[in-house]
Amino acid sequence: MVRWSTAKLRLRWLLGIPLLWAIAGCEAVDQLVNRLPPLPVAIQQDAPSPTPAQSDSIAEMELQVRQQINQIRQEQGLRPLENNEELAQVARNYSRRMAEQDFFSHTGPDGDTPAERVQSAGIFYFMVGENLFTGTNIPQPVPAAVEGWMNSQGHRENILRPEYRETGIGIWRRDNTYYFTQLFMRAL
Repeated sequence: MVRWSTAKLRLRWLLGIPLLWAIAGCEAVDQLVNRLPPLPVAIQQDAPSPTPAQSDSIAEMELQVRQQINQIRQEQGLRPLENNEELAQVARNYSRRMAEQDFFSHTGPDGDTPAERVQSAGIFYFMVGENLFTGTNIPQPVPAAVEGWMNSQGHRENILRPEYRETGIGIWRRDNTYYFTQLFMRAL
């Protein structure tokens, strides 16, 4: 019985110490926090408003690209890429921009890069990559895009990079020309 009450007293005393430190230390912690420099704030540009797929058939093509890429990855023993709709919005907006401004490049006319486009949409990542494709008067644009990427060393490396976990695909059509953007990402 005596041991039990002594143990209780010790336990209460031991539990009370952190509480006393917390109460007594509040003022000191506040003073310390006030002396710290402010944390940097990430400046986020306004993300473009969501752009839906141009049509149901374009949405189906975006899905087919992801399915074909994931089949290739699985054949190589890699995990499939998960769809990231925010990333798809960035890809779709860029494909639309290339179509409307009549250019085709990983660097936009104003000098923006794939990483900058993803970042300006407020998406945080560890790694990001991009594959582009354009084709005019192509009866089967999805297989043409995927085959073209697999026959290009840099694009193939993006597809087969095991570090990537997510993808976003955006396709835009202008007249008989298709613009494909596939973004790859490893989030933080």
